[in-house]
Amino acid sequence: MSDPVDAEILERIARWDRPPPDLDERVLFAIELDQVDAEVARLTETAYAGSGARAAERTRTITFEADSRTVMITVVERPDNLVRIDGWLAPGAALRVELRLPEPAASRTVTADRAGRFVFDEVPHGLAQLLVEAQNGGGRVVTPSLVL
Repeated sequence: MSDPVDAEILERIARWDRPPPDLDERVLFAIELDQVDAEVARLTETAYAGSGARAAERTRTITFEADSRTVMITVVERPDNLVRIDGWLAPGAALRVELRLPEPAASRTVTADRAGRFVFDEVPHGLAQLLVEAQNGGGRVVTPSLVL
């Protein structure tokens, strides 16, 4: 038998603290990563900023840290309902950076310059995840999934 007090508490939680409607999609996206040997970075900081009274752009800066590397990205809202991602790796290195997007969108790959800078432009809103891969099997770092 169920305790009436417990039942009332669970009912209140269900009413006021519902999971996000896309929770199942987020979980499946996160576990589908086939590079299970990647080091998982931690979200350490998020900052929001407007771009001034005359500009329509809004930006968000997100920092992820792992033992081997820091990944910082700035997500810029574009007027055409897409985003631009400017990123930096520390320590800087010319590494392969993959922007993972759920289907039907195709994932994208760029190579950061020697200073660690990389860019993804014309990115749709939605779930995304970054995977940084060192050359010659030097290890991988993956960020938690985020919503653009």
